[in-house]
Amino acid sequence: MVAVSSRGWRPAKRWRWGRLGGGLLLVLGLSPALVGGQSPAAGAAPMKEAVADERQANLEAARLILEQGLKERNPDHRCEAVIALSLTRVENNPFPLLETALADKDVYVQVAACATLAGLSDPRALPLLRQALGSETPEVAFAAAKALYAQGDEEGRQALLDVAMGERQARSGYFSVQRRNLLRTMKTPGGFFRLAFRYGIGFAPVPGLGMGLSSLAGLLADANISGRAQAIAALPPVRDQETVAMLREALTDEDWAVRAAAVHALAVSDQSLAVHDLVPLFQDRKEAVRYRAAAAYLRLAPPPAASARPPAKKPRPGRRRG
Repeated sequence: MVAVSSRGWRPAKRWRWGRLGGGLLLVLGLSPALVGGQSPAAGAAPMKEAVADERQANLEAARLILEQGLKERNPDHRCEAVIALSLTRVENNPFPLLETALADKDVYVQVAACATLAGLSDPRALPLLRQALGSETPEVAFAAAKALYAQGDEEGRQALLDVAMGERQARSGYFSVQRRNLLRTMKTPGGFFRLAFRYGIGFAPVPGLGMGLSSLAGLLADANISGRAQAIAALPPVRDQETVAMLREALTDEDWAVRAAAVHALAVSDQSLAVHDLVPLFQDRKEAVRYRAAAAYLRLAPPPAASARPPAKKPRPGRRRG
């Protein structure tokens, strides 16, 4: 029997343990989470939070733009802000802003609010329109009646019948209208919306029809806008990528009316992929562009995702003794 010395066995044992230790270190090096490193999944979480924070900041900025628009001294600018609200969704809760517009001292701002409410199919629109229906100004009451009728409301239908039968006025007296327009012209050198609301824009006597009509009519009412802007504004909701790409490019056009029309078309087409293209327009010099961009962002940007934390478990009630 051959004796094996312990000295010959120990180096082999050390070699085997050395290989095993090196393998463990290699595994640890490939698993950064085990040694305190950051995995790719963990690195993606802060990025998602940053995107959500940016979206929330843009949503707040968009709403602030519209709120400030309703505080402008120029009533034409306030009209622009109210008309732009027709591009939002009811989930954006534009009703407090529209309630403020209905209390505006300018008749055309009130009529614009009725036009926008006509396209918002939501129960919260009805009490505001019924309040406007009792206005002492015939144009406002008539606008509210048409908006209520578009919502399928019986009071609106009855009010329109009263106008048809001559029991209710649809317009103020001639001298009253002329005086109002004269005072307004002194405050608004541009007079952009006088013709628009004189023809009752934004009202479609078909229940369910009206999303964005106020914005569309506000654009088409200006006789000075270019044919390109009119063509873009009148586009039906677009889905093909070629037309969407054209609209996104039009957002940087030199013509403000083209920019405003492109914002309108992208909003009514629900092209959420273009939402980031709207943010630079928050600083646009033209109110018609700036307010529409803010309203379109509110419409197209999804709200920040709710916290992913699981709900807290409710403690189980203890057993009663006795």
